[in-house]
Amino acid sequence: MEIKKIKLPKRDIEVEVYAPTNVSEGAPGILLLHELFGLLDVYREDAQDLASRGYLVYVPNLFTDGAMRYCIRAFVKAAALKNSANSELNQEVHALLDALKTDSQCNGRLGMLGQCLTGGFVIQMAKREDMLAPVVYHHSLGIEGAGIPKSETLDGIRLIQGHWSNIDPICPSSRRNKLIKGLGERVEAYTYNMPHGFRSVSRALPEAQVVWNRTLEFFERELK
Repeated sequence: MEIKKIKLPKRDIEVEVYAPTNVSEGAPGILLLHELFGLLDVYREDAQDLASRGYLVYVPNLFTDGAMRYCIRAFVKAAALKNSANSELNQEVHALLDALKTDSQCNGRLGMLGQCLTGGFVIQMAKREDMLAPVVYHHSLGIEGAGIPKSETLDGIRLIQGHWSNIDPICPSSRRNKLIKGLGERVEAYTYNMPHGFRSVSRALPEAQVVWNRTLEFFERELK
């Protein structure tokens, strides 16, 4: 693993890079975004697992300049709270994906995983033509409709895989159901009777491994 600094529109951010060792040519790239808890070792374990399977994984520390500062930007600014396409936070994710795509170790095929705080970003990034394998776990940002502003549409999304908890006040079923209804056949939707935090607080539960296996199968199918 190496750490690199990537220049975003308004700040520099630290990104942990996990590269595959068994790929002779460029590898598919996956942007792995952490939850509100910050960059925990459990996410590093997932990144290492993905790298061992032949993916180039970027894990940005979104709290590089402070968790409080980032959360204020997320929960106080209207554009961020509504998960607007042009919000400062979504523009940062675009920049991270662009950096991943142009990495000399990447073959240009992109996937991503966002969860909780960062789950809503996946919905916006799924509109990119080069986003082939977007995965969302229980999106919390995006307080309107399906998780994006009512003035925006889900047009441009080819396919997205989603995983949600049936007992999750942070991402209510109404938001999840609106997204599923809006996407129709363009979403692979799964729900589980376990708490929020599939790769963190609920990680040890048997169904959490089901979530991860389905995520791996999706990446394998769409990126390789």
